[in-house]
Amino acid sequence: MESMPLFGIKNLDKVVHICLFAALAFLWFYRLNKGQGKIWLWIPVLTSLYGIGMEYYQEYFTSREFELNDIYADITGVVIGSLIGKKIGPYGNRGRNQN
Repeated sequence: MESMPLFGIKNLDKVVHICLFAALAFLWFYRLNKGQGKIWLWIPVLTSLYGIGMEYYQEYFTSREFELNDIYADITGVVIGSLIGKKIGPYGNRGRNQN
């Protein structure tokens, strides 16, 4: 099913998905990434699984429908937020410009 325009703008809901999941991944990176271990790998994986799980949840437990494009938008947001969080988080970008 094609998504309905939000505020008259087609696919604005996908932009909202991208922004929300980018913010979620960035905040997890900012809070949990201490510059050590493999947490940088687990944050995107678990955040993406959360987005996929929410799509399945809404299919079976709400009146909303499952949309594969929402999952793609969620994962795109996770990648963007993770890259930003890895780069500018409190422990990101170490070794450069550290005067």
